Amino acid sequence: MKRSTYYLVSLLAALLMLPTACGGLSEQEKKMVGKYYIPAVSDTRPLIELNTDGTSVMRAIRPGDISYSVTGVWKVEKDSLIIESDSTSITIEEGDPGLVGHVSPRVAYPIKNYDETTLSIQRQGITYDYHRRME
Repeated sequence: MKRSTYYLVSLLAALLMLPTACGGLSEQEKKMVGKYYIPAVSDTRPLIELNTDGTSVMRAIRPGDISYSVTGVWKVEKDSLIIESDSTSITIEEGDPGLVGHVSPRVAYPIKNYDETTLSIQRQGITYDYHRRME
């Protein structure tokens, strides 16, 4: 094989491996991808969206007052769901923008339990059960 052909094949192999080496989802993260709801808060819009490309959408919904979303990126580290939000991406879906308040640039929620249909995370000492829907 010519040196230039060998170089090209090596380069292509390295490029094909790059997505898995830099930022691909772990097996646990792949299982967690989905849209998560708390039916008592919203049965029509997910509160957490964990996407296959590592992006996320978090929603704050206070029925009758405000509903907004913020995009970001997510990962699982040890036993916690880590979400880093882009505060410039806030989208008001309903209500007064003055009610938004502070959006944390990074949150770490301990995962208390996870199975195919439920993600239980702890937020400020309270465990919340988010129900995943297969869509």
